[in-house]
Amino acid sequence: MSKKTTTSFNLDKAISRITKPSVFDRIVKEIDAKEITAKYIEQILVQYYDGNVIELSGSELTHPIPVNRNISWEVMEDSYKKMRDVKIFINTDKLEKDINEEVEKFLGNYC
Repeated sequence: MSKKTTTSFNLDKAISRITKPSVFDRIVKEIDAKEITAKYIEQILVQYYDGNVIELSGSELTHPIPVNRNISWEVMEDSYKKMRDVKIFINTDKLEKDINEEVEKFLGNYC
């Protein structure tokens, strides 16, 4: 995974780029997801306490490139403890399309 570090990144500004949420967006927001299929993840932003932000695209999650082959659990745990916030952006258009297709398959003529 390539990582992009930005020290002057404004997370609130990045979130505000999302237009007025649709009804589907508001429904999805109320769901407490325990798992998210990688194909629906548009972007992940990880903000660290030191101000650095790492941006991962959805394609980097589905096709990761190892950065460090000698990483240990201690290094991963240390990195995790330095995280201030993680924001996950979902591609709700793709999710809505796939859900509609599955509902139509399941309910058929009753839709």
